[in-house]
Amino acid sequence: MKTTTPECAALLESARAVFMVELLTLTLIGGSAIRWSTSDVAIVYDGLTWHPGPIIERDSIRLAIGIEVSTCNITLHASDAVTVSGVPLLQAARRGMLGGAEIKIEKGFTDDPANPLLGTVHLFEGRIGDVEINSTSVQCDVRSFTELLDTQVPRNVYQASCLHTLYSPGCGVNKALSALNVSAQSGSTAGVLLCAALGAGVYDLGELVCTSGVNAGVRRSVKRHTAGQLVLSFPLPDAPAVGDTFTVYKGCDKTMATCIGKFANVVRFKGQPFVPAPETAV
Repeated sequence: MKTTTPECAALLESARAVFMVELLTLTLIGGSAIRWSTSDVAIVYDGLTWHPGPIIERDSIRLAIGIEVSTCNITLHASDAVTVSGVPLLQAARRGMLGGAEIKIEKGFTDDPANPLLGTVHLFEGRIGDVEINSTSVQCDVRSFTELLDTQVPRNVYQASCLHTLYSPGCGVNKALSALNVSAQSGSTAGVLLCAALGAGVYDLGELVCTSGVNAGVRRSVKRHTAGQLVLSFPLPDAPAVGDTFTVYKGCDKTMATCIGKFANVVRFKGQPFVPAPETAV
């Protein structure tokens, strides 16, 4: 059942004219929230402010009883004036900044456009899945949080590789202590970064975060780490310039040998490498 304020409920029950505005809240994976409205002026309600933003188009929202995963396709049309954490929206989407972000859609109601909102009604909320970028718009496939119920049961199974995610509380490895700050050298490309003072293999399957330059804020996984270079799983949006800085974190292939040799963390290793394979068990 949808809920709202008593004033808004009374307005919807009795008023002959009702004015509506849609409010969209985009919460990035880091926790920062961006609020846009379909109005051409800022909307203030309950201590929060929604600013005029991109032109928002969306599918109709279907409500169902049960645990069905609802979806809503949202298209954001924007110029460079609409930004996400200081980066133009289209460029931010291209950098992957919308990945894993959450979107909440509400509808606000008032009896007169000049008056404050009397209340809001929650329409839809979920996480961004697929993102398609066009020349002037970003199309997001948003899936409701019931998608999170689609998890493996039982959660843990016997397997040779570790069940923990690297740097998670269960793993216990300190991510900050596994970081190395590097700079791009001449000859670096969007897919291969040439860096000084790197050995080989330490950062295989690791994570690279761009901290300056045209790719600032972009994250990529490291496919392979050889002497003096990092080969990325997917190229950066733009080739880095000489001197652009990056932070690279050690990676893990979830084997016991890596847990011992790279992290000295075997006490927290959560794999079962000595369990016989099914075809050899007797």
